Amino acid sequence: MKTIVPSLATAKLSFRLVPDQDPTELRGIITKFLVENCPPTVAIDVIFQHQGKPYLVEPDSLFGKAAQRALEKTFSQPVAFIREGGSIPITQSFKDVLNLDALLLGLMLPDAKAHSPNENFPIENFEAGIRLNQRLLEEIARTDFS
Repeated sequence: MKTIVPSLATAKLSFRLVPDQDPTELRGIITKFLVENCPPTVAIDVIFQHQGKPYLVEPDSLFGKAAQRALEKTFSQPVAFIREGGSIPITQSFKDVLNLDALLLGLMLPDAKAHSPNENFPIENFEAGIRLNQRLLEEIARTDFS
């Protein structure tokens, strides 16, 4: 470690949005906040990389109900509904452009450290995911979509 003040500092900010939040509007709000709170002796340059609209899975859809049955059979427990963030920007695009819903079933644990250098995913979760997907396909096959 050196005891100097570096001439350049960078920061990467990532935001998880909730339903009905507009990422384009949020960009303007965040940029305004950063610029207004930046000391006058510091130059700030805000670079946007990508964005995606938030997506909310509909648990009462036919696929949602099939997933609930598959989850209960796989884990022998009632389904616990929680709102868990996930950044898969294309899911809302599928809905907007193709009018298709996405079904997202997460198997990572809260301590999995997603996207960090020490991200982890226990082999037991991988194996449970295989069983869950088998049962989900069976449940979807039994579903009456008429």
